[in-house]
Amino acid sequence: MTRKQFLILVAALAAFAAAGAWIMQSQRTAWAPADSRIGGRLVAGLKLEDVAQVALRDAVSTLTLVRRDGAWAVKERADFPADAERVRELLLALIELKVVQTEPVAQAQRARLELAEPGAAAGAGTLLELTDGAGKSMARLLLGKKVTTRTAAAGPSPEQGVPTGRYLMSGTETGSVALVSDPLGAAQAKPDAWLSKDLIRAERVRSVAATGPDGRERFALSRETESYDWKLAGGGKPDLQKAQDAVNSLQAMSLSDVVPDPDAAAAGLVRPIVVKAQTLDGVTYTLRVGSKTADDRYFISISVGGEPAATRAAGKNETAEQKEKQDKAFAESRVRLLQNLEREKKLERWTYLVARAAVEPLLRERAQLLPEKKARDRKKP
Repeated sequence: MTRKQFLILVAALAAFAAAGAWIMQSQRTAWAPADSRIGGRLVAGLKLEDVAQVALRDAVSTLTLVRRDGAWAVKERADFPADAERVRELLLALIELKVVQTEPVAQAQRARLELAEPGAAAGAGTLLELTDGAGKSMARLLLGKKVTTRTAAAGPSPEQGVPTGRYLMSGTETGSVALVSDPLGAAQAKPDAWLSKDLIRAERVRSVAATGPDGRERFALSRETESYDWKLAGGGKPDLQKAQDAVNSLQAMSLSDVVPDPDAAAAGLVRPIVVKAQTLDGVTYTLRVGSKTADDRYFISISVGGEPAATRAAGKNETAEQKEKQDKAFAESRVRLLQNLEREKKLERWTYLVARAAVEPLLRERAQLLPEKKARDRKKP
């Protein structure tokens, strides 16, 4: 190679290098606005206390969470109280949500990423909108397909991996998609999933009785104190486990759903079984149990009455120190009981669906509460 040829080759290589650098710089400049979001928060400046409404809509359902007087409620369930902790966790996740990656997306590709609008025939995403107290939109996010990470226990299918992120489109953006750092699994447009599930918490039950639609008593259980065994009205001792099962239903009853349709609620309670329970603290619970649905849930309405005693009778031979200690414990317990009573009385305005397993221990007949006879006992004349 001559010197002249060598110089020509060097010049050509320099030209190619300059052209490549120019192309890379052009691409970097063109992508700079999109890439600037990577590592930053998706919804800048979002504050928990400013959000007054959360709306979620997918291909089949709609959810609207509204905040009134500092408390969250589910609009689609006749403004029944929402699970405040779940709402808080979702909002905090949105506040901390960071962009991991961005990329352009064509209209034809959106369904593949489950980023079509909720009304689309296929590939619909979940639309999430946040609104402030003045009705102004704070954020509009179209949530799409979740991204999973394979683990040793995940199995052969990618769908069995652990969700670690999610594709979404922010605002009215239609030309690019963002991958965020949280799968936002709680963002479901299912009203029943957002309800506060606590129903009644009857403490220290003293008696419980059930009456059928015809007014006939089905069973009646009672005891003198918490340390006494249960007795059946009409004589005889019940199977203690079955008696306790009935009491346990009252001590920790959770709702499955709220019935928003008054006609459906009324239809379900035309001929109810009435269960009445009284506690040692003077609180009375009345449950009206209606028909069972096709998915094994019962219609139920509740009412709560009475009030815990205001004073405590001192024990025999109680010292002044013991009295002071017991009086303090009694006062603290009464405050807690009154708070629970106030919450439960507010629940009287709705009708509920409660799972069969939580209700049927209260629906037994007296004979079903008796101890089962052993095989040799059944053979006796």
